[in-house]
Amino acid sequence: MQLRELTDRYQLQKILKSTRFGTVLRATDIASGETVVVKLITVGPFPGLAAAPDFERLAAGLAEPGYPHLPALLDSGFTTDGSAFLVLELLEGKGFDTLAGAPPNQALALVSQALNGLEALAGRGLVHHNLSPDNVFLVPGPGGGQVKLLGLGTALFRPRGPEAAAGLGAESARFRAPELAAGGSGDARADLFSLALTACHALGATVGFGDTPVVQLPLAVSFELENDEALRQALERSLRRDPGERPTPAELREALRKAAPEIPELPPKESGELLTAVDDEVLNALPSVPPPPPRPVEPQPGGTAKVVPFQRTRKAPAPAPIPGTAVPIPARAPGALTRRPAVLGAIAGLLVLCGLTAFWLLTQSRPEAVAAPRAAANAAALPKPPSEPPTARLEEAKLLFGQGEDRSARRRLRSIPFGEQGLLPPQGCRELGALEETLALTAFEHLASDLSNGLDRGDMDVLQDAVEAATGQEEGLAPKVRANLDWARSAVEAYSQARAAAGQGDNVQVLERFAALAELLPGAGDPEKLRDKAAGTLESEAEALIGEARYAEALAKLGPIQRSWPGRPGLKERLARYETWQRNEKEQESLLAALPGLERRKKPLEALEALKGVAPTPHLAPRFAQARVRLEDLLARLDRQPPDLVLRDGYLLDYARGTVAELSFRATDDYEVKDVKVLARPEGGKFREMKLEKTRAGYYTVEIEPGFHQNGTVDLYAVATDLSGHETSLGSREKPLQLKRKQGSERLIR
Repeated sequence: MQLRELTDRYQLQKILKSTRFGTVLRATDIASGETVVVKLITVGPFPGLAAAPDFERLAAGLAEPGYPHLPALLDSGFTTDGSAFLVLELLEGKGFDTLAGAPPNQALALVSQALNGLEALAGRGLVHHNLSPDNVFLVPGPGGGQVKLLGLGTALFRPRGPEAAAGLGAESARFRAPELAAGGSGDARADLFSLALTACHALGATVGFGDTPVVQLPLAVSFELENDEALRQALERSLRRDPGERPTPAELREALRKAAPEIPELPPKESGELLTAVDDEVLNALPSVPPPPPRPVEPQPGGTAKVVPFQRTRKAPAPAPIPGTAVPIPARAPGALTRRPAVLGAIAGLLVLCGLTAFWLLTQSRPEAVAAPRAAANAAALPKPPSEPPTARLEEAKLLFGQGEDRSARRRLRSIPFGEQGLLPPQGCRELGALEETLALTAFEHLASDLSNGLDRGDMDVLQDAVEAATGQEEGLAPKVRANLDWARSAVEAYSQARAAAGQGDNVQVLERFAALAELLPGAGDPEKLRDKAAGTLESEAEALIGEARYAEALAKLGPIQRSWPGRPGLKERLARYETWQRNEKEQESLLAALPGLERRKKPLEALEALKGVAPTPHLAPRFAQARVRLEDLLARLDRQPPDLVLRDGYLLDYARGTVAELSFRATDDYEVKDVKVLARPEGGKFREMKLEKTRAGYYTVEIEPGFHQNGTVDLYAVATDLSGHETSLGSREKPLQLKRKQGSERLIR
């Protein structure tokens, strides 16, 4: 395994998305200039680099050209820090969920394309193990559209084992086969399970998991299929817990063709197809239409709730079907139980047709003005799925309810989306419905106090719960409660608009919506940190512009924050810093332009002195650093030798009694002497630095007064230093020179 440095070939420009499993970046291939997507996959300790051979085998297969359901794989390998990476083309298209409301024939045709890719993948001994609606992407192509399967590669490095699997917390976890969800290993039959659950999602089917899976297709879907019974049975078999009881890909494909005969057979060119190793982070980075929100489930008679995890929201008008896949109204086939009647004169056919017509009229007669806000509210209220299984979250909600913490229990139940409710056993579904109904009643009982407290504290969570509890029960409310409800509804709507803007990546709109919310409800909270995230994103974009010296654009980028949130911590200092850099840019450019002249004249010291105290702008900081390195290198080359330090000719280390002892040193260097010091001490004393005077001739003179030498021996040494830090000494602290009093006259007297 050869480790590579990505930046040697790719210019990394922007982080598109980052999760615990990897990071997706937009980049440019330096050699070709092509814009690409670089996907870094986190390689954890389990299984970690042990999966490297599998990854390399997968990458080798993906690099083979000619597979219509794969984005082009341009490069792959491992980085120097041990991450796996894939370099792929940037796709444009739409997500699988944008087909909500489309004819079921069209959805099944796309499911069939996905099945073709999975079967080809299995034929090469490879598995997907990360299939979900998020990983089915539609791009323009022959026939009006083409499926691209995404998501392969990440699963190779994910943790294994029951405890590790429970902590994954991926949004696509609810589509994983039971053997994978339990932390075990699986084969291609696990992918068949995920595809069947994805097909149920596409058709809006109800899925019940128990001893035997139960799939219930919507009535409108059943009547549009040629043989819905064969499809339903194949889906139920595919969702069985035991992989050995699941059908083969050929059997599932045959069921799809029975339900929608217009689905073509497997083309020969697709028999060698593989899947791409781009996961849902790359999909989310591509332009697409956000998925529609799930429709709320109506409680069934008797107090129990019917769980519909994959109920689609009908759109008007429905998206145009992909050419070549639209299915005309089929004729009645022998033996079908739930098919459109072929003989309109038959009484049973008339009754069924009338019932279907009444059902369609009922569903289409709902005013869009009412349905749209409710759909938006439901979508805004959907939380990110937690890492715990739904059964554990349901048990925690029951415990919180028993402790009287109704609001916490309600929020815990809200963390179980419709898609995961199908993973609950039948008894769990009944308990969830009963608990939701009970909590709704208790919430309405506390409506007045919740509204008052929530408005006083600006608690958006409390206000949202109160608004939901009052939906459809406004009649009979006291005037004050109704007024508070209208106020709270306006605040919740403003926050929902900010949330919707955040989902679309419109950070300026988020700040403006939150500013409007603050005017409506001063002190309103921000439980999801929408405003802080939006401002932080704009600040990061401004920082990137500063690095390119685009100061006016950077300041303009901060303009929306300054207008809507002038009190944001650190904003004032950031603006002042940017304005200072903008003013200093030209002056620092001039200084950099003058440095090469000083280098040519071999005056690195003068240039380095000019750089002292300069705080470079981020744009110029690399150039200043490079200039400083060049100057220091030039100085080192000019100043290679240490200084020379000698006593001046004619000076002796002695003095006459009671006189001033004067000593003179000469210090020279191949470039320049930076400093000379003389340290001396009298007999029995301590070393201290003596005052020096430098003459024009380059001599350093020191005078030692009688009060210092006291007619005794003086220990001393001198140290000379040049600009490169070289030192030369004359004497040392351990072996100093000695200045002694002359003894000639005393000897004559004796």
